[in-house]
Amino acid sequence: MENYFARLLLTSEMDDPPTFAKVQQEIADLEKQRVAHFNEHGPINQEYILLLTELNAAYALARDSENEVEVAQHIYQSRRILSGDEDELTLEALLALAFSYLDDGQYDEAQSIAVMLLRLDWGEENGPGYDLYIDALALQADIKHVRKEYDDELTLRRHILALLSELTGSSSNQTIMARCAMGICLEKMKRYPEALEHYLVVRAYLDYETDFATEAEKIGLMVHIGRCYRKMGKHADAAVLYHWAHRHATKHFGQGSPLVRKLHTLVSTLEQNRPNTL
Repeated sequence: MENYFARLLLTSEMDDPPTFAKVQQEIADLEKQRVAHFNEHGPINQEYILLLTELNAAYALARDSENEVEVAQHIYQSRRILSGDEDELTLEALLALAFSYLDDGQYDEAQSIAVMLLRLDWGEENGPGYDLYIDALALQADIKHVRKEYDDELTLRRHILALLSELTGSSSNQTIMARCAMGICLEKMKRYPEALEHYLVVRAYLDYETDFATEAEKIGLMVHIGRCYRKMGKHADAAVLYHWAHRHATKHFGQGSPLVRKLHTLVSTLEQNRPNTL
């Protein structure tokens, strides 16, 4: 399942020059390791696939979707040769390729993989695991999201959340991530009270599991909660959260960071448009 907390971010991590430089250096290092490993051992081995998986994640973080897709294709083809078409690891690689297609805007390619995966016989005793089925459902929901088919997305999100709540518990990491995705969908549909319900559960979980999300993701969540309050007409509650987010971002990222500048604009806009209560 994708990291839906990343969708709450107010600015891209790549807007921060030190982070950008760090990610680019990581990509350069991984590419060197890739070439060296390929020359010595070839592409059809587990170590090479693991190296490519790290590289795929780095390209995704850098939002270099063209290279992300290319690496994902290599992973899938190598896995097919190494494990066979029906092996669960191959299906996982195919699913990852679909998510890379989605990042690259190749929605039809991602959709064809989603359809193929969801048509598998998931009831077979020796078939793929149920967690892969849930990830395939999440892929389909993500496709609906980028196509702005929010009614269909919401149906899938509810199904995913119900499955994960039953299989892993209401407070598992996976269930909380699915609940975050549900909140984002509902917010897009302008169903702010319902979105707020889910966001508040996620926030309570992050208060307990402090390392589950980054500071930037936590700040983004608080701003989305504030936005729901603002859209519901609760401007005082929204202001408290926006100001908290601004202070928290300043503490962790510095006054001149892109995130703090973005939050300063949001706070200023909120104050300018705040209803006169006198």
